[in-house]
Parts: sequence; structure tokens; C-alpha cells
Amino acid sequence: MFAKDRAAHAQNTFDVVNPYSRKKVGTVSMTSTDEINLLLKSANEFRQIPSGIDRASILKKVEEQLRKHKEDFAMTITSESGLSLKDTLHEVDRTANVAHFASLIAEKIETDTSRNYELIPSQNKIKLKVITEPLGLVVAITPFNHPLNQVAHKILPAIAAGACIILKPSSKTPLSALKLHRLLLKAGLPKEMCHVVTGMPADKVVDQLVSFPNVDMVTFTGGLEVGLRIVKKMVNSGNALKKTVLELGGCSALIVNDDADIERATEVAQAGCFSNSGQRCTAIRRIIVLNKVANTFVGHFTRTTKKLKCGDPFDRVTDMGTLISEEAAKSVEKRVNGAIKDGAKLILGNERRGALYPPTILDFVHSHSELVAHETFGPVGAILRVETLDQAIQVANQTNYRLAGAIITRKKETAEKVSNQLGVGQFSWNGTPSYRTECAPFGGFKNSGNGEKEGVLQAAYGMRRIRTFYEH
Repeated sequence: MFAKDRAAHAQNTFDVVNPYSRKKVGTVSMTSTDEINLLLKSANEFRQIPSGIDRASILKKVEEQLRKHKEDFAMTITSESGLSLKDTLHEVDRTANVAHFASLIAEKIETDTSRNYELIPSQNKIKLKVITEPLGLVVAITPFNHPLNQVAHKILPAIAAGACIILKPSSKTPLSALKLHRLLLKAGLPKEMCHVVTGMPADKVVDQLVSFPNVDMVTFTGGLEVGLRIVKKMVNSGNALKKTVLELGGCSALIVNDDADIERATEVAQAGCFSNSGQRCTAIRRIIVLNKVANTFVGHFTRTTKKLKCGDPFDRVTDMGTLISEEAAKSVEKRVNGAIKDGAKLILGNERRGALYPPTILDFVHSHSELVAHETFGPVGAILRVETLDQAIQVANQTNYRLAGAIITRKKETAEKVSNQLGVGQFSWNGTPSYRTECAPFGGFKNSGNGEKEGVLQAAYGMRRIRTFYEH
């Protein structure tokens, strides 16, 4: 290749770098504007959709290969994200479960449901037929923090539904998406049904995708600011009435009641704050503890957290790897330092090394500190002390995010009371706010989303349209 050709090639690619080693782990081609237009047109015009049974067969093959090559997929996620192998092996398991549920849905999604709408036997001879059919084109945009599973939650329900989909993964972690895409094609999926576009600047690529006039749905997972920008772009481009599914940020609270099992509370807090390096929309951002048990909880939480190993994500004994970048780690560090200036007491951590930011615990955090007033995407256990359960509920509600929450208490009626008063998308009693099954409805309200639900079942059926046919 001549020097001029190499320069042109370099302009059309970008490198993927491991946040821990800072070494290049892959080079990805950038999809040009013209190529994106061709892919959009191709997907929109494709009509030779395999039957539900055939789509189920493809998805079962994908599940089989994910389980068979679990280590390989986990290594890919770790290489581009810096997440520990413990976290990424778990992510591959989750993704295989997504494929499993999607295959089951594909088998039955084309079943005639007309009788479900005949609640009262018709008194005349007019017959109703309810027709469901896949949307023509879905555009999906995914973030970096679960680079395989987030992608699977968009693509695999679309396949189950019979919809064509174009995915834009994060430019920080595109390798997992491309790997899953290759697996789908190898399993027999028609290439027109699924495309992955990679390019920068990301906002220009996203703008082109969401303003395509024939898009039927845009499904986005990511931050509030970008979500609002996508909606604005759709309005300005004439797509205001197109279906949108927005899964945005969170600022989840874990309430530790005065009757809590402290050992259980510690396990939940540790998993909720530090799994996936704290980079989950449902991660615990605020641990609201009643004063009666606060000292006991803080002591136990600190002792167990000290045992976590933070470091090389490829080392199998490592519990927590890096954040997605050094810039992200610096942002978390800045907010922690701000909370300390506001009067919080540093108990553990806050010793950043590049993109590594170890598990950090703060006590006596003020609810107005930026650390907890906004979504801080990192491994921080921020403890806020209160006197009563009602005060805990009041503090938990001091955010416009309504994605997830949890309480540790021995009484179910207490848990139900708190769940009802928080009104979040998902709530756990004696478990982490982040717990979910892949098929269950998922999504939040207010700044956390527009109320549309994901989860494999809701996502797949949401990617189909309903028509009625009356026979007179």
C-alpha cells in the first residue's frame, strides 16, 4: 500500500484501545455517509423475512455458540472495555439468555391473537381479524457499559419480531457488537435484516440514522442529554411521530432500614455499587441508611469492600477492572472530591491510577452534592444517614431519575410501601436495584425514560405493528 493510500485508509478507520493497558486491541472501519444511506435503503426495502420458526432456529444457534465460545466473547468485551473477566463472563451468560428467550418468542409471535379481543361474543355476523406484522426498520443506538448484552437486547428482539434493524454501537466498544453480528450471519440471518454501522463523530452518524424518513422506531440506551438530543433531531427531521424507546440514566437508592439484615445489606451494597465497575444505569448511587444501624453497616461494608481486588481485568482473580477511560475515572474522582468538600467523610478508596478507580466509600454525604444529585457513572458507595424511614423515602425521591431502587428490611409491607412511594421502573426487596431477568419489562420514568419498556418480550412485541380487518 502506498503512503497516500495508507493515509486515506487511516482516515477511514479508528482504533479501539484497552483502558487498562492503553494498547490497541482492534481497528474498525468507519461506515461512510453514503454506505449508511445504502444500508438504510436496503433494510427498509427488504421483504424476504424468514418465518418465525426459521428465526427461532437462527436464535437458538446463536445461543448455542455464545455458550460454546463464552470465554472468547468475554475476552473481547474485556479487551475493549477494561471490565474484569468476572463481569464479562457473566455478561456473556446474560446474552445467551437473551438469545434463548428471543427464540421462544420468535416461535409464537406470529400466532393469530384475534380471539383475545373478543371479550364479549359478537351479536352480529361481523368478524374481527387482528393483524400483527413486524416494523419495517428499527434504528438502535447502544452505550459502552454492556457492549454485548446491550446490543443483544436491541438486535435479538428485532429478529424475534421479524423487523430489520440497523445498530450504532459505542465507538469505544464496537468489537463485541461486530462479533455478535458475524455470529448472526453465520447462523443464517439474511444480511439485509441486521447491519452494524461504526463511525465518528458519533453524533453525525446518529443524526443520519434517526432522521431517515422511513425509520419506524428508534431505540436508544444511554445518557439523558443524548436521549433528548435524539428526540429533538427526530422532531426537526419530520420523524416526531415515529416510535421511540428511551432507556436513559439512573440514580438508584438502596435504603437500609433499621430492621435490616446487615450482612445482606452489605452484600447488596457491594454488588450494586461496584459490579461492572459501577458503570450500570441501575447501579446504587445512594445508600440511604437509618442512623440506628449506620455505624454497624459502615463498618461491615468497609471491611468487606477492602477485600475486593481491583486491577488487571484479564487476571481471573480481579473483582473490578477499569472504567471505560481515564477521562471517565477523572470525572468520578472530581465528584468524589467535591462531595468531600461538601462535608462527606472519605472511608475508603479515591486513589485513581489512570482509568483504574478502586471501590470508594464515602460517609455523611449530603444529598445536594453533585456526586449523588446527578448520575455518577463509577464505583462509589455514597452513604447518606437519616433518622426515619419516611425521611429515607424523602431523600430517595430527591431526584428526577425513576429507574430503579431497593430496600433491605425484614418486612414485606415496608418494602411495598417504599416501592409504591418511589414509583421507579423496577424495585427489589432485599436485592440490588440492578437485578432483572432478561424477559421482564425494563425501563424507567421521568429522566430515566419515556415509559416504554424493554426486556426481550416487551421489546419484541414493541417492534411489531397492529392492524384490524373487519369482515362484514
